[in-house]
Parts: sequence; C-alpha cells; structure tokens
Amino acid sequence: MSMIENEPKQEATKNQFEEKLIAKIKNEKLSPKPRWQFLLKNYVIWISGAIALIVGALAVSVMIYLLKYNDWDIYSQTKKSFWEFFLLTLPYFWFVFLGIFVFIVYYNFKHTERGYRYPRFLLVGASILLSILLGTVFFAAGIGEKLDDVLGRQAPFYDRVFNRHIDFWSQPDEGRLSGMVIFQNDQAEFLLIDRDQDEWLIEVENAKSRFDEKIIVGQPINLLGEKIGDNMFRVDEILPVRAGRGFLRRFNGPANGQKIPMMPGNNIPEGRPVIIMEDVSSPMPF
Repeated sequence: MSMIENEPKQEATKNQFEEKLIAKIKNEKLSPKPRWQFLLKNYVIWISGAIALIVGALAVSVMIYLLKYNDWDIYSQTKKSFWEFFLLTLPYFWFVFLGIFVFIVYYNFKHTERGYRYPRFLLVGASILLSILLGTVFFAAGIGEKLDDVLGRQAPFYDRVFNRHIDFWSQPDEGRLSGMVIFQNDQAEFLLIDRDQDEWLIEVENAKSRFDEKIIVGQPINLLGEKIGDNMFRVDEILPVRAGRGFLRRFNGPANGQKIPMMPGNNIPEGRPVIIMEDVSSPMPF
C-alpha cells in the first residue's frame, strides 16, 4: 500500500521539476548547442592530446640520447660514486617535461566522450608507454640527437638545465674539463675554450685516448686530468663529446686569422693566429 501511496507524490515531484526546468529554459532563453560544437570540442581534445603525445615522445628521444652517451663506463675515473655520477648527470628537465605532457595526454583523453570509463592508472600508464615506444622510434631515426644539437646551439642555460652532462664535465678544479679545441701548438699541447669562453692551455704529452681519436681544431672534447695553474690543465685521458656538441660549438674562438691575447700563466705567444676549421658541423671521427 505504501508504494501505491507514494506514486502520486513522486509523480507530482517529477511534474514540478519539469515545470521549473521549462520555466528556466524560457526565462533564460536557453537553446541546445548545435552538433558541430560538440564535434569541434572532440576534435580539439584529440588533436591536442596527439600533439602532447608527440612532444612527450620527442622528450623521450632526447632522454635516451643523453642517457646513452653519458659516459657510464668511466664514472669511476671521475672520482665520483655511481650514484653521485647518476644524480649529477641525470636529465631532470626532460623527466619533468615528459611528466607534464603525459598529464596533458591523460587529461585530454579523460575528457573524451568515453574516456571517463577508464581508470586513471590505466590512462597514465598507457600515455607513458606510448611516449616511450614512440620516443624510441624517434631516437632510432636520429631525432633525439638532432634536437639536442639544435637546443645546444640555441637554448639559454642549455648546459645547466637541458644537459647537465656538460655542467658535470666543466669542473676543472675537480679534474674535469670540456670545451672546443681552437688551436693546436704541437703534439704536446693545444688551446681550448670552455663554456665560459675562458681559454686553457692543455698539456697532453702523456695523455691516453680511449678511442684513439685525434685532436682536431674545431671539435669539442672532454678531458680528465688536473688543473696545474691559472688556465692550465694537464690531461690524463681524452674522451669524445657526443651529447652537447652543438652547445660547445658555440665557442669556436676568434674568427679565423684573428689573434689570441696573452693570458696569465699561458705560454702561447701573444698574437698567435687561431686555426679554425671551415666546417665545424661535420661529425666527429670516432
């Protein structure tokens, strides 16, 4: 009986709600949105999500490139433990950058017509997995290397934000020096310009070369050794530079034929001409 008695009340409540709804539509002159607006919204969501996925994959390709050429095999020679080396050279920026665009992918898919049906962990996991897979393809195609090179040439704070590997190798007081060879005096010494555009006299008479590469004017190198004076560095081992070459090629030194000023503690004669390669964009010979 109670159910039968409640039916009229429920019907009356329903009718009151419908009447209020109709009155609100009339008073506020509301009208249904055209179908094209919903379609446009969906297209924008899917397109922006796809763009975010591609950008995230590009970040992954650069991360793979930086991690692959991070000199893992010589970390013990840098007087750092593995974890110190790992934390000092980890490309944090790219992990944060990837995280932002994974969130954008997740957010966009969540707001698609059926995206609400899927759990959060599944959407985030799928976004990360797709970014890694597509980023691996981009890396194999050489896109990660090209992006690093472009950023190295153009991006501000590249060595301290985008590629901390350069910052790690630019610590001469700790026995690590990175830069561009701008003049070779003889087989025992050459002149190098570092990221701060300071010129260094490099002694390499007893240095080892891990890959038997030659010292080439106009090419970047990493050096392990010891600072022996103001702007003087004795080398124990010479290593090639992969990630960060574009950044170091910003510092080719004075234009060809110009003079290098005499520096304190430097036995390079004042006024010696600099030899600059005509094409410093050619790949390294190792």
